[in-house]
Amino acid sequence: MCVVALAYRVHPDWPIILIGNRDEFHARPAAPLHAWDDGSGIVAGRDLQAGGTWLGVHTQSGRAVVVTNVRGAMPDPAKDSRGAIVTDLLSGQGRFADPAAADLDRFNAFNLFAVGSHGPRRFTNRPRPQISSLAPGVHALANEPVDRPCPRAERLRAALAAVAAAGGDPEGLLDTLTAEGSPALFLMGEVYGTRASTLIAVATDGRARMVERRYEAGGRPGGTTALDFRIGE
Repeated sequence: MCVVALAYRVHPDWPIILIGNRDEFHARPAAPLHAWDDGSGIVAGRDLQAGGTWLGVHTQSGRAVVVTNVRGAMPDPAKDSRGAIVTDLLSGQGRFADPAAADLDRFNAFNLFAVGSHGPRRFTNRPRPQISSLAPGVHALANEPVDRPCPRAERLRAALAAVAAAGGDPEGLLDTLTAEGSPALFLMGEVYGTRASTLIAVATDGRARMVERRYEAGGRPGGTTALDFRIGE
């Protein structure tokens, strides 16, 4: 996931909205959005190469997590998979279920939003490891270090802020993620590009809706999954 925005306690009906695009090599295998059958309570897509995920929800607790990579940082195969921290934060189990800032350098470069019992937080290890609490509002991340301005992130943040302030349907933002514009949110490529556009919306009464639109090489549509469930059931 390389550009993502979070609205927390802004929309009158949906206090949690996460939306973003996952950019990745098209050859990297992944399973579509689904409820995992391992007893973890996670609803997410799954990286079939490393076993983790990039974005998901925990159905019992309502925890929601999304991660981006950081471009320009050379990956180190000796480091832990970024998907592992997402999975542990979502499930509330494992070594990284409640990580300290010192743990973040165990992973290749990343930015991450997590919403849970601590409220919304931002995790990053670029330009340095840090965990920051976020106030209610609209926040955005992309594949840039958090101390640099990013036009892609700001474009998505502004679009989400407008919908949230107006009390509009957050699902319409999926069209924003594929619309042409400058800066571009959707990356077309035969080798690398946007693989999925995903929405998470959690309502005040605990209803949750997740929608994933998938794309193949060259931006060709690859299918859509929409799931509705209730947190805690």
